[in-house]
Amino acid sequence: MQRDAEIGLMTFFATNPRLPFKPRNMPSSFKEPAPPRSEDAAQPTSNQTELGLRKSDRRLLLTMCLCTVSLSGIIWIAKNTGRMPEVEIVRSAEQQALFQIDINSATWVEWMQLEGVGEVTARAIVDDRSANGPFQSIDDVQRVRGIGSVTLDKMRPHLNCFQCVDAVN
Repeated sequence: MQRDAEIGLMTFFATNPRLPFKPRNMPSSFKEPAPPRSEDAAQPTSNQTELGLRKSDRRLLLTMCLCTVSLSGIIWIAKNTGRMPEVEIVRSAEQQALFQIDINSATWVEWMQLEGVGEVTARAIVDDRSANGPFQSIDDVQRVRGIGSVTLDKMRPHLNCFQCVDAVN
């Protein structure tokens, strides 16, 4: 193997006309290879084709191409014949989680989760509850400035009063 590499290097140095010198280690017994004849260069050897492939490489390439075409045909046939029926997905009706808060213990952050209640209104509800005492019923939430009957009707499904005098919410 090493000898083959040395011969290859010697051939390179001996045949390269651009080199201004010849290597020192060139043995005197080394003969420069004869330039290829024009007839030999045009015709490939029995082991190679025009692309420089050996016979075993050609067989491998042909086998790979045949496998690719065969598998593509099998996939095409499988997709276009014997179709399975499409699966229909049945979904249940949309459900919303019912978020309820206790009007006498909810923080302003919990009040803000309700539709139509912003930070200012939520803080006003908590401040009113602290200043005037707990709400006696859900309708008492209207005493807070900024909450009218329309806003209360939007919030009513989400309000609960556990400590109220009347048990009807």
